[in-house]
Amino acid sequence: MLPDVSLNSEVTGTLAERLVACFSKNVMEIREIDGVKHAVVVNPRHETCSREVFRHEDLKDLVKLTRIRDHFIFSVESTGALPPNVLVSEAIKVLMSKCKQFLSELDSVTTS
Repeated sequence: MLPDVSLNSEVTGTLAERLVACFSKNVMEIREIDGVKHAVVVNPRHETCSREVFRHEDLKDLVKLTRIRDHFIFSVESTGALPPNVLVSEAIKVLMSKCKQFLSELDSVTTS
């Protein structure tokens, strides 16, 4: 599932630097706005859910870590004749066919 990182409030100064250090590389970064350092979430996909931030009492309430439940990350490797994109398309067709068959069998059981 896709990690999601959000800040509960604005985090500035040395607190922002400490917060950014708790996360995997490229998840958060420091941006200077009007001479003040701010912590900004850049790419939550890189988060490995190390939960390091929860070890720090003064940082743990500043951030919310969740997962997007309907978003899955996977990779497909192919060593055969079919490239990965064709392999995934064909696999989805097989899965859809099996789902249709299952639904029709379920309908026949419930109507009898």
